[in-house]
Amino acid sequence: MPEYSQQELQKLFDSLDPELKETLLSEETAERISQISKRHKINEKNVPRVARLVGNVLMGLLPPEELPETLEIKLGIDKEKAQDISREINRFILFPVNERLAKFYREIRLAPGGRIERREIEKKEEIEIPKRKRGKKLTTDIYREPIEE
Repeated sequence: MPEYSQQELQKLFDSLDPELKETLLSEETAERISQISKRHKINEKNVPRVARLVGNVLMGLLPPEELPETLEIKLGIDKEKAQDISREINRFILFPVNERLAKFYREIRLAPGGRIERREIEKKEEIEIPKRKRGKKLTTDIYREPIEE
């Protein structure tokens, strides 16, 4: 993961959804990270690393699906333990802001050089599905693909 300047991080933080900001800064989040770390016997010096990784997920710098592998590498723990920790972080910290987080990850993209830029969500064209008239069958099935014989 690329390193970001304090200015870049501040700019990103300022543009965060208020609910994500609140989760990132809350005492409850810090307490949960501490409890999860204790439960999994994470060395005290590594607890701030766990907190930083959770913060990176909340700020859009680390996709949630990459959290287990990153925990494994950064903390030097086995894969199963990293997955267990990640599962608890997802359940107790990320799940309550799941909708905001999902929206946020759709709106950001990594720019060249590892910078993050917001993008406008493209509206997808709606496909018009022919309505079935009573008693008549549709002549074409828009969901079927042609079969090669």
